[in-house]
Amino acid sequence: MRRWLLILAALALLAAGGWAWGSPYLAVRSMERAAEARDAGALSARVDYPALRKSMKTQLRARFAQGSGGDDVLGALVATGIADSIVDAAITPEGIRAIFAAGVVGAARERRPVDLDARDMELRRDSFDRFRLVRRDGKGGALLFALRGLHWKLVGIELPPEKASR
Repeated sequence: MRRWLLILAALALLAAGGWAWGSPYLAVRSMERAAEARDAGALSARVDYPALRKSMKTQLRARFAQGSGGDDVLGALVATGIADSIVDAAITPEGIRAIFAAGVVGAARERRPVDLDARDMELRRDSFDRFRLVRRDGKGGALLFALRGLHWKLVGIELPPEKASR
């Protein structure tokens, strides 16, 4: 009896380890399939909208504050308010549907819904419950994912660094 319990415990540990290693890859593949099928509902289920909105707003505020250099405080405040409104309007299930509807037009020309190929991406773990999807060549930003219950959700988009043309 004790032998069977040890075998069962070892199998459970092995299954948990396999899930911990493989589930991020399965989540990314699931999102890729939803994007290819233009299934906004399935893609939406993989997005933590409040966290994604907060991430985008924080980054945009930092960019506006950095760009103004403190010279045009009123302009930065107005731009931040506009950016917040745009983020609130765009990062919703309806916004995702609109993005996909616009992507259909571009896909007819290029046969791809977005200008990003999953084969050009690489999964990098930040911790047990967080990972990021980045381009292999290191250019651009990243898609940030976090474990929510037993599911991986998109919680942030790391914007690419600004061009050094200022």
